Amino acid sequence: MRSLSTGARRFLLLAGTAAALAMVGPAMAGKDDNSLVYGQSLAITDLGPAFEAFLNYPAGYEASFILYDRLVTFDEELNFNPQLAESWEISDDQTSVTFKLRAGATFHDGTPINAEAIKANVERMMDAEINNTNRPLWDPIAGADVVDDLTVTIRTKGPYALLLNTLAHGSGAIVSPAALEANGQDSMTQNPVGSGPYKMDSFEPGQELVLVPYEGYWGGKPPLDRIVLRYIPEAATRVAALKSGSVDVIDGVPTHLIASIEEDSGLQILSGPSLRPMGFAMQTTKPPLDQKAVRQALNHAVPVDAIADKLFFGYAKPSDAPLAFNTFGYRGNERYDHDPEKAKALLAEAGYTDSDGDGMVEKDGEALSLTLLTPEGQFSSDVQITEVVANSLKAVGIDASIEKIEKGAFWDALRVPVAEASWDLGMFGFNPSNASGSYHLDSLFTSNDDNVGRPSVWNIARYQNADVDALLAEAKGTVDPDKRAMLLGDAQEIIWDEAPYIWLQVNDIVSAASADVKGVEVWPIIFTIVRDASY
Repeated sequence: MRSLSTGARRFLLLAGTAAALAMVGPAMAGKDDNSLVYGQSLAITDLGPAFEAFLNYPAGYEASFILYDRLVTFDEELNFNPQLAESWEISDDQTSVTFKLRAGATFHDGTPINAEAIKANVERMMDAEINNTNRPLWDPIAGADVVDDLTVTIRTKGPYALLLNTLAHGSGAIVSPAALEANGQDSMTQNPVGSGPYKMDSFEPGQELVLVPYEGYWGGKPPLDRIVLRYIPEAATRVAALKSGSVDVIDGVPTHLIASIEEDSGLQILSGPSLRPMGFAMQTTKPPLDQKAVRQALNHAVPVDAIADKLFFGYAKPSDAPLAFNTFGYRGNERYDHDPEKAKALLAEAGYTDSDGDGMVEKDGEALSLTLLTPEGQFSSDVQITEVVANSLKAVGIDASIEKIEKGAFWDALRVPVAEASWDLGMFGFNPSNASGSYHLDSLFTSNDDNVGRPSVWNIARYQNADVDALLAEAKGTVDPDKRAMLLGDAQEIIWDEAPYIWLQVNDIVSAASADVKGVEVWPIIFTIVRDASY
């Protein structure tokens, strides 16, 4: 059994909010000169790469990139860099990769990192009972073989061009097999034993994680004496804490507060385009959203340009594809222009008209009513965007209501069986955290095995198209990048036309830091990484 259940972690998250807010004041001001405090917009409740993986997202992942090493890792441009593996060689048939490990690297418990430890980690993450998320990343892996003490080969079930993406992903974190043996398979969730430059000093789930240097780190002693990751839920409070010097780094900077930070010579904005397109997933198996004309009408009803311009002040761009603009495999399409009259015409094509002149459309005497689900504070301007979308739908005759949900409960509310879903349109933004467009499309648009139960991955729209399934399956096994990009582009054209989402915008990631802080990276996969931070 888990040492801390999902429900218990959520309780701790809610209970800890008030405490987190209280700590923004004097308690934060006494930090050491050579420490760094990162004020996060979401709370960390889980520190393990398996068993639901580093909740809450993305805060837990950001912690994991400090606590753990991986065989390979990303840099700020999402290139692959060596970490525990000094080098690697891909087989001619593209079905295995052999890694040469660093000599002398150890886990935080002092045990050695060798080929047996890597093999144990790979086999652990292949187990769907242990690693019950991120399955598209690990299912293609067939196993791992020890060649010698510092050489390991990872095999795949067929040609798999994305193995390095999987290993650089958060779930590729290498944990101590000895600690698992001593403390249990789920022990990493609260008592992580990795091999990163910093190790855990203390952890209050839902409130604060304190990290200190690991003296035995293979890369030498890290530059800071302490890193504190602290949950500060309110954006204005995070910005105020940064300005006062109580924290050194923050994420989730609202765009309307960017100018006030830029005007302060003691602060710096850290931003860049993300790989996460935002939108509203539609329950495509439920009438009337099972009709393409209705789904396209909803897209034409929403002023996406105005949302990007007026809510994000140039730090967002309207989507023209299911993938973000700088994701591998992206292919742009003709955008759904804001055209309320065209939206009304498409609704009429589906049988929904304003027959009694009251401004609302109906069919067979029944009004078209839709419920929009939104979290509060999970995504930038999420509630404001939902209000704009709801008002835009009302303007074309749709009775649109809003259901708000606490952000800690949001993810579970999206992935429920059809009969339990209280919403018709759910705000969602998938982040391909392995930097792969193939993973992104596969997770959202490959048909569910069970299309009435809980979605197997993130196909919460219940989208089904045999041609798309075939294109995405072929792309996963295609090594040639040009051919793979072509397959992904063809799939996007079909998905875009069938409109299982209201497509909205791709936001920039906007974080901020004190001007004297160096080495903080903003990765396009929405993580703010403080692993290499210094002064």
